[in-house]
Amino acid sequence: MKNLFIFLGICSLLGCKTKQHSTSNADDSSSIGNETASVEGPESAIELVAVIGDTDAESKPVQVLKSKIEGNLLFLTIGYSGGCAEHAFTFVGSNMIAKSLPPIRNVNLLHDTDDTCREYIEKELVIDLTALAYKQEAGSQIKLSYKGSKEYLLYTYED
Repeated sequence: MKNLFIFLGICSLLGCKTKQHSTSNADDSSSIGNETASVEGPESAIELVAVIGDTDAESKPVQVLKSKIEGNLLFLTIGYSGGCAEHAFTFVGSNMIAKSLPPIRNVNLLHDTDDTCREYIEKELVIDLTALAYKQEAGSQIKLSYKGSKEYLLYTYED
């Protein structure tokens, strides 16, 4: 039984690359203007543009640790497990808007990866929310309801 635990421990250590070997600047890709972005590298912010689409699409687990809105940008600090493969994120807003004052739009952060490693990673996302505005007029407001949360973020569109 002891040998089994030692064997499993060695396999898990050898199964994942170390952070030093798994990241390289040549593989980093991030582009604002695309609906999906992926970045693997230390301390790099991931820039996304929010899109309207299916908020119920399949997604790997991701935790939202902090959030704040400044102008038309949403800053999210997220946490997820991985460390061995590339991760892609898409910030999606529902096509449907709840009638209230201000209106409410459901949103979701979709996380796509085949990474099975278990290192805990924290990243900062910078998301352009312009596409989620109720009306693209200065002062137009909408509440963003993150899937699975009972709290709202109030987004006020700015020119």
